[in-house]
Amino acid sequence: ALIQGVGKRNIEIYPYVVVPFVESWRQPWKINQDYWTPNNPNALFPRLYLEGTQNTVASTKWIQNAAYIRLKNLQIGYTLPQRMTKIVKIQKARVYFTGQDIWEKTKMWYKYFDAENPNNAAYNYPFFRSYAIGLNVTF
Repeated sequence: ALIQGVGKRNIEIYPYVVVPFVESWRQPWKINQDYWTPNNPNALFPRLYLEGTQNTVASTKWIQNAAYIRLKNLQIGYTLPQRMTKIVKIQKARVYFTGQDIWEKTKMWYKYFDAENPNNAAYNYPFFRSYAIGLNVTF
């Protein structure tokens, strides 16, 4: 198992990533429902306008605590006892599970950001997790 993380780190979310209507294809997300109104003056987002740059004016609310801990790699395996494998003329058999970037914990409200990214959240590919199960057999 490999666990890694960062104990103290702040980043500012790039406004064009989280704000809708900047381009025609950027539609509001669920997080964009917390926008400014007279009844909600401490909102996370400004009042949303179709087009225009006022949607992208940065806010200190977009500074994120980017500290994290992540289970980067895990491999678990079991080698079957030889008394079981000899019956079917197998020298050795091992069953295993392996995974990359399986789990992490962060306090960021913007969940689409890879905490290991040294830069800002931007137009990146989605963060992928990978898992595999396998069987190694020696005859």
